[in-house]
Amino acid sequence: MGSKVYYASMKCRFTESPLNKIKKLINKCGASEIYGKNDLVAVKVHFGELGNTAFIRPVYLRPVLETLRRLGATPFLTDTNTLYVGMRTNSCDHIINANYNGFGYSTLQTPIIIADGLRGENYVTLPIKNGSSRKEAKLAADIMNADGLFVVSHFKGHEMTGFGGAVKNLAMGCASRSGKMDMHSSVRPAVNPHKCTACGRCKANCQVQAITISKTAVITEKCVGCARCIAMCPEKAIEADQSVACDELQKRIAEYACAVHSAFGKTPVYLNMLTSIVSTCDCRGGNDAPMVRDLGFAASTDPIALDKACYDLVVKEAGRDVFKEAWPYIDTGDLFRHAEKLGFGSREYELVSIS
Repeated sequence: MGSKVYYASMKCRFTESPLNKIKKLINKCGASEIYGKNDLVAVKVHFGELGNTAFIRPVYLRPVLETLRRLGATPFLTDTNTLYVGMRTNSCDHIINANYNGFGYSTLQTPIIIADGLRGENYVTLPIKNGSSRKEAKLAADIMNADGLFVVSHFKGHEMTGFGGAVKNLAMGCASRSGKMDMHSSVRPAVNPHKCTACGRCKANCQVQAITISKTAVITEKCVGCARCIAMCPEKAIEADQSVACDELQKRIAEYACAVHSAFGKTPVYLNMLTSIVSTCDCRGGNDAPMVRDLGFAASTDPIALDKACYDLVVKEAGRDVFKEAWPYIDTGDLFRHAEKLGFGSREYELVSIS
């Protein structure tokens, strides 16, 4: 029997709030045994890029914050600066963006700390046990210096990993900018010349000036593999080069996630939001319609089992693998297999429904 994953659908009586279901899930995960009095707890969340509307609704964080305060802990909301150019590239703009998207103090009465410093320079290096791709991880110092970690993730598709959930939020979301570059360094986007219109949007959004424009866009050796250009191309003319490897990226994500998960004395609680399940990351400055209806919330202390359960719930609801349909060149099983091999969780799970 695998790890327990607790699940609550969106269905409620007219007199009941979905927020109460989130509290029940957190309690089922044993939060009272993990977080305690005077603990400074990093609540890892993605604030969403400016223009995106699919990110987690701030109101869904209230049950998390209220539970932590009831246990005597002091929570703070946190994220890390991005590798790509946008409203989350430095801490000042990042906090402004978080406020624009509704995560301000007036809404949640909780401070925001961008965990890797003003420009992503504040990090610590931790070993990756049993890592085959990397031996150490460069992680945001103000997350790793906290007394506890609570990871809240938006489960959705992703243009470089097929899907994104707890494991990706744990890895890419807790890494410093240099750590993000380390994970992305195996991936090189490629331009399809038959689709490219040389509009220049990819060049304008490349932080390292790795793209030139002639008859088509040309990606040079300066590329660091952040994949911002894939998300920004209006013609879908840029894709991950399948000759290099999204599979290597997923291995590195698994190894960084393992380093974070293993660093805390008590296993974090992981909460996934199965709402606005779109095909792309919340880093994108926009979003398409959801692939399936809102399914609810799921939580576990095993991030691998949690993501696998959420993946299966979405596929079951759609009647087909919508992640594979959206990103056919990505084998999402790579992430699950490598993460499980590292020993910080299991793909096997027992789904426990909570009413």
